[in-house]
Amino acid sequence: MRVFIQAKNGTPTDQDHFNAYIGFREMGFETVFFETFEELAESKMDDVVVGYIGTVAARLRDFNREIEDMDYPEVLRKYLKRRLWKSTANTVNSNPEMWPVFMKPIHNKKFKGRIIREPADLIGCGSYYEDYPVYCSEVKEIIAEFRVFVLYGEIIDVRRYGGRWDVACDADVVESCVKDFEGAPKAYALDFGVTKDGETILVEVNNTCSIGSYGLEPVLYARFLSARWAELTGTTDECF
Repeated sequence: MRVFIQAKNGTPTDQDHFNAYIGFREMGFETVFFETFEELAESKMDDVVVGYIGTVAARLRDFNREIEDMDYPEVLRKYLKRRLWKSTANTVNSNPEMWPVFMKPIHNKKFKGRIIREPADLIGCGSYYEDYPVYCSEVKEIIAEFRVFVLYGEIIDVRRYGGRWDVACDADVVESCVKDFEGAPKAYALDFGVTKDGETILVEVNNTCSIGSYGLEPVLYARFLSARWAELTGTTDECF
């Protein structure tokens, strides 16, 4: 197995890709930098690709593999603690009585999820010619956010990525959520938020091969990426 890492001028393109590079190198795997998609033509299905989501998804499609949308699994809906529904970007745009509302694209992160409070918040959320399907949810005031990394059913780390330093998520809620996630991927991340009322709520599930590391130890991050790539491609996880 080789590991192809997206790079620019001979250096990994961002901190996450650099962390993956360090992790795979520490485990003794050969790493190859690539700067153009065409350079991935030499990679095989069991070679892990580390890069931005568009690049990784495109290479998976070359192997007739797709990343399943799994932001809000039905079995975990009770942990959202807020109303969730499907709509379209244009529907949200044309119905200001819905505001404020949180909106995010259903497919492939077409744009970053955001709270819509005024027309300016809709800039970049589609066009007259393309009406993106979106998830909408009630707005909760979140004061701290955390990413929970899960590998083969075990929590390997929890990383704070936003909000107050003196607020912690409820470990019992997190553990219960992981336990209840039937049919979970081999490697995935759960984003949790703590509201101003002290409630720990599930923000979303991340199941791609391009998840931000948020300071996760490099070897753990590399193992995480390897497990998910192997699952998506149906190959052997050589880091297991």
